[in-house]
Amino acid sequence: MNRLTGETRFNENDQPKLIMPVTRIPLSLTFVLGLVLYSAGAHAALDSKAQPAGVKVSSSPLFSEAGPDVIPLEARSRRKWDNAIVADLDHDGHLDLLLTEHGQRVRLFWNNGGTFAQPYDIVQGDMHGIAIGESNGDGRESVIIYPGGGGGNLPRNPSAFNIGRDRSIEGGEEFPNFERCRGRAVKLIDLDGDGGLDLLTTGFPLPTQPEGANRLYRNNGRRGFDFVAKLPSSRRLGDRALITDFNNDGVPDVILYGDAILVALRGEKGGRFTDVSKEVLGDLANTGDVTSIAEIDYDNDGDFDLVLTRAEPESKIENQTYFDPKTGTFAFVAFRKPFQFEDLKIEGDFKLENLQMAWPDFAVLVGAQKRTLGFKVDRWGSKDFVLKPEEAEGWPEDRSANGLYIGYLGNGLWRVGGHTDQRTCGVLHNVQSIPSVPRETPMPLLLLENRGGRFVDATAQLGITVSDQTASVAVGDFDNDGWSDLFLVRAGNPAMPTEQIVLLNQQGKSFAVAANAGVVSKELGAVGGGAEAFDYNEDGKLDLIYANERGRWHLFTNNGVAAAGNNYVVVKVGFSPSRKATAQGAVLTLKAGGQIYRRVVGATSAAYSMGQNNHLHVGLGKCDRVDEAIVRWTNGESEVVHIDALNRSFAAGHLKDIPPDLLK
Repeated sequence: MNRLTGETRFNENDQPKLIMPVTRIPLSLTFVLGLVLYSAGAHAALDSKAQPAGVKVSSSPLFSEAGPDVIPLEARSRRKWDNAIVADLDHDGHLDLLLTEHGQRVRLFWNNGGTFAQPYDIVQGDMHGIAIGESNGDGRESVIIYPGGGGGNLPRNPSAFNIGRDRSIEGGEEFPNFERCRGRAVKLIDLDGDGGLDLLTTGFPLPTQPEGANRLYRNNGRRGFDFVAKLPSSRRLGDRALITDFNNDGVPDVILYGDAILVALRGEKGGRFTDVSKEVLGDLANTGDVTSIAEIDYDNDGDFDLVLTRAEPESKIENQTYFDPKTGTFAFVAFRKPFQFEDLKIEGDFKLENLQMAWPDFAVLVGAQKRTLGFKVDRWGSKDFVLKPEEAEGWPEDRSANGLYIGYLGNGLWRVGGHTDQRTCGVLHNVQSIPSVPRETPMPLLLLENRGGRFVDATAQLGITVSDQTASVAVGDFDNDGWSDLFLVRAGNPAMPTEQIVLLNQQGKSFAVAANAGVVSKELGAVGGGAEAFDYNEDGKLDLIYANERGRWHLFTNNGVAAAGNNYVVVKVGFSPSRKATAQGAVLTLKAGGQIYRRVVGATSAAYSMGQNNHLHVGLGKCDRVDEAIVRWTNGESEVVHIDALNRSFAAGHLKDIPPDLLK
């Protein structure tokens, strides 16, 4: 997950177990967009009656959650890792999905023309970053996966799976010549402009790696990668990476980020990088607690600006509590040191929802006798249970064994405490007392404008003051008006459902909250995760898929209520004309209505992963013609795309495997 710093360890059976720090959660939301749009409530709902001028208020939601008839997502909360991976893996013209359940498996969902098949577990165990691209020269997409490092006890190398056009899956062997580490990110990048995909990796350094564990590897043309150079770390948990082109020279640049600072690396011809953090970022280089960064050309001037989400990691604050007084719901997160929450007065039975624990501490010990609870479900997901007072009487004096302890003290009072090496999280219902909870730390969203290759903070200028902590962002023109919008995943309060945020771009001059966005996370005990925008059903409107850490995956369909009457085009990018360059990293530049639009294959806010969405969507508003459209591949090849109609798809490069009816 974009802001996660998780790690795993292994038991005697080498079965990966999850250890996941996550973000401290804020309890309120403040937006200033000329007017204050805030409404308190159990769902932290935005006030649709207080819309600023220019924002269309609709009685219908912008998005609606897709049901199991569209995608068979598991209805059980689990830990996650990073964004969904979006790519047309079988080259049939439809965008497929890879979804990671951290510590357990990576699931592949084939897109069968707008509905998704039952998932296939491509690999099991503790998996971190994933990158998609054709790196072997055999016409098959490679899925490169970086596994976790067992808390430093079992450092490993990335492995690759090859996906055939017939949906066959082969491979899975580790790359043999890598320096082992606690793997984090994998990003595919054409370092030397030859069209081949090279590899950038980041890792959590081992004690033997004081210089960090961020590396560059060049594609050797023999189904492997050779070490090129080490990259700097952004300090502390500085293992998150963005591939971008901040100086607009056609050579990919890199921004490394995390809990402490930003590091801007300018790409040079030949595959070298120069640290230009001071020159490009100035004092903004000191920005920390960054959970994701995404490219956005918010003003359609042809260069990429940046939007940064920010949240405080739970790893900084260790034990944390949350409370919703309206529903009497109490949530907690505990790890690393002994904990005992203040005694809670609970009406009726003890109801615990979405209990999640990580290896090696799974024991739930009840009452003075420390009776061990057993569960019929696997350890890697949520567990719900109810205890009657007589089942949990007393509190044990000896609590030296690691685990979660629960005891009934009489008169409706319950006690919860214990000690677990890794995260233990849960939600209690019907709490009548008012437990103390800490105040949240504001973590403003930032929008950095690109001015000639240097970034300037334009957040206030654009009327954005999102003080809530946010976990991830997805960029897309959700209303097809010709201006890129923002979908924000709030870190949220795990004691209550969370309504997510859509900021609509007001023609490059400001952003305003969309009324009735309709994107609500209902599961309790969860906090925000990674988000992507893509058009899964190819109706010309961008949809959303996002995850909640300790929660579920959610696919939301764009209902089109804000896009009605607006035009769009989609350019589907394949191999370059010579077939020497893959689609990954190809750039579409489209001119229409006096605006310049740039879209990049593989662009993502994912901190650790990199999909390959080659369906480049451009909203055009009321504009009725495209003046020019050119796709440029990473090796310098280019092709003019003749767009002679609107509201349909066009091909660029080699897309012979896609049926013609999907380009209409």
